[in-house]
Amino acid sequence: MIAARDRMFERKIAVGAGTLAGMVGMGEHDALENRYTPRFEALLSESGVVVGYRRDRAGIDTGLHLFAREERTSKNQDGKPYWRALAGRVWFQLKGIHESTMSADKFRSADHITITVDSEHLKFWYAAPEPVYLVVYIEAVDLFVGTDVRELVERQWGQSFYASMRERNGKVSVRVPTTALMNPLRIAELVDHRSMRIDGPAFRGRPLGHRMDPLRSVLACPSADLWRRIAMRILQVHDFREASREPSGELTFVRGVLAQTLLWQSPALAEYGYQYADDVRDEPVPEQIFGRTFIILDSARDRTALSDEEGRALDGFLNKAAADDASVAVFFRGHDLSGTGGLWRSTLHESVVGDRNGGWRQLGLEALSSLVLTATLVYLEFAPDLDWENPHYLH
Repeated sequence: MIAARDRMFERKIAVGAGTLAGMVGMGEHDALENRYTPRFEALLSESGVVVGYRRDRAGIDTGLHLFAREERTSKNQDGKPYWRALAGRVWFQLKGIHESTMSADKFRSADHITITVDSEHLKFWYAAPEPVYLVVYIEAVDLFVGTDVRELVERQWGQSFYASMRERNGKVSVRVPTTALMNPLRIAELVDHRSMRIDGPAFRGRPLGHRMDPLRSVLACPSADLWRRIAMRILQVHDFREASREPSGELTFVRGVLAQTLLWQSPALAEYGYQYADDVRDEPVPEQIFGRTFIILDSARDRTALSDEEGRALDGFLNKAAADDASVAVFFRGHDLSGTGGLWRSTLHESVVGDRNGGWRQLGLEALSSLVLTATLVYLEFAPDLDWENPHYLH
């Protein structure tokens, strides 16, 4: 009886061992993945620090914390290579195609590679707050190709993506261009990706990436160089197409076309306090410029007068603006309601553009502050260099 039980136990052990032997192992696809994954991560490491999940629960294989390559001056005044950590990260989902599935000739003649992915994964990648790339390794040519999932989706579905996915479960086919090589140059260009927090208070339904109130926060007066760079960057992000730029004293005369409306409200004219807890505060009247625009940048601090040279240059500039029927705007490095602001109001009011329909616009530090705080990319670019004289916060 005992011998029979022993033989039965031995048979169960043998069957179990055979079953395990059939389950444990590594197939062709695993072997391919083991080859291309470390190679791709080595490629990523040339442009930052490779990051990843300890457990694969998000449909993402690996990621890259972006670093910008710069130079830092050493004690010997030599320029030494330096990597500056950026706030952004990029994520990657990797796929591999065997040589037996796609030959080198077939790859070179194809416009794209079709890959099957889970529809829920695709929606997750598309909506992710940080970029997700779908990357494919082609064994036959030993190359990686990849594309930003957001670009992939918009190219393939456009605005119908979510509608197309509502009734779809399981797998979906996506196309990755064969020209989208993931090489060291392409990886290095990923530093252009930006990330920002959107869980803070919003302004008119828009995430700002900060908590400051754009209608009630004012910059401390920046240096002349920083102020000029901020003003020009604000114009550039509104698609300002510069035609000419001429300096005269502390003035710079810039002529061009604003292809997008530059719209602002000056905190100098905002109501700050509350009479009652649930009261509605007055907001500044919106001002705007658009189209052909003649812009005056005044970098002087506490200006009380124009020099003779500046006055002559200003008269000529305003005469051209009037002849072209162009908008006129003056940016000045002082408060909107300061003596500098008053000087510009009287000067322009008495000029050839003073009695025109629409007249002119002027933007002091308060107006510039509001523009910086509502142009999130400009704020993120200059935030480390900005000081605030009067910050107020959204709740």
